[in-house]
Amino acid sequence: MGGIARILNGALAPADVAFTRRTTLDRTRAQLADANSQIQALNEALVAAKSQGSGLEATLAEMHSSVLALQGRSADRLQAELAQTKRLLIQHQIASKWSTVDALERLVATPPSERTCPLCNCRAQETLFKLFISQCSFGGGVLKRHQCPKCDVIFGADKMFALNAKELSQEYEWHYMVYEEGDSTAAEVLAFHSLAPRKDGRYVNFGAGAWSKSVQVLRAEGWDVYAYEPHSSAASKADWLITSEAELAARPFDGLYSNNVLEHFRYPVEALVDMKRYLKPGALMAHATPCYEYLYEYTRFHLFFFLGRSRQLLARLAGLSIESFEVEGHYMNCVFSSAVEWPTG
Repeated sequence: MGGIARILNGALAPADVAFTRRTTLDRTRAQLADANSQIQALNEALVAAKSQGSGLEATLAEMHSSVLALQGRSADRLQAELAQTKRLLIQHQIASKWSTVDALERLVATPPSERTCPLCNCRAQETLFKLFISQCSFGGGVLKRHQCPKCDVIFGADKMFALNAKELSQEYEWHYMVYEEGDSTAAEVLAFHSLAPRKDGRYVNFGAGAWSKSVQVLRAEGWDVYAYEPHSSAASKADWLITSEAELAARPFDGLYSNNVLEHFRYPVEALVDMKRYLKPGALMAHATPCYEYLYEYTRFHLFFFLGRSRQLLARLAGLSIESFEVEGHYMNCVFSSAVEWPTG
C-alpha cells in the first residue's frame, strides 16, 4: 500500500493532489479536535477572567465609594463634635462667670438700706421693695429682682444692671452662640396686624432675631416689612435686614412692632424715645411680651416686668399714649401711639 501510494502521489503531484492513509487522517482529525477543544477552553477562560475582572473592578469601585462615604461621615461627625464642644465650653464659661459673681456677692456685698426704682425714680427703704428670687436657666446664676411700691414695675437683677452697654451686648453675643429663642412667628404677625397696617406703608420688626419668620411671611403676602437686628449672632443675612441705627433713621417707617423685646432694654424709656425717631409722625408701635406680668422670669436678660401702673408711666415718660392693650393667654400686646405728646417732666 505504501509503494502504490507513493507512485500515485508522484503522478498526481503536478495537479497538487495527494493520497493519505486513513490512519493518518484520523490522527490529524483527532489532533484538530483536541486543538479546537483547547481553543474553546481558552476562550471560556478568557471570558471568565474578563467577568472576574469586571466584578473586581465593581468591588473596588464600591469599596472606594464606601471609603469616601465613611470619610465624609467621619468629617461631619468631627465637625458636629467640635461644634458641640464649643457650645459646652461657652456654656461653661457663662455659668462659671456668674457663679463667681454670685459667690463674691455672698462674701462681700452689703445689703443697701435704700433702693431707687429705675423707672419712676421712687426712692424708699429696701424693705418696701418686694423681693423676687429665681434661677437663670441659661447659666446666669441667682436672679434677685425687686418691685417698686409706687409704679409696680419689677426690675433687676442688680448684677445685670451693673453691666455697661458693651458688656451687656457681649452677654447677648455669647448667649446666642449657644442658645436660640423659640419660633414666635405667630405672635409677631399678630403684633404687626395690631398696627392696622396699610399696603402702601413701610414697617419694621424691631429686634427680629433669626428664630422667627414673620418678616418672610408678611413680605410674601405683599407687605413692605423690614427686620432690625443689631446682634450679628442672632441675625440671618437678607436684603431686608437692617443692622444699624443709621439705616433705621434713613428710612422713616409707618409702623414698628416687636415681640419679646421691650423687657430686654436696660433703659426702656430711652429705647422707646429712640424708636419714635424712626417713625413717621403719628405712627404706631406695638410691643408684645408676656413680661407685662411676672412671667418668664427664668432668664437674666429680662430686666423689666411692666405690671400695673408701670405701663401707663412708661408710655407717658416716652411721650407716647397707649392705644390698646390686648391679653390672650401669654400673648400680651400693647400698642403705643406717638400722636399724643405727654409732658415728660
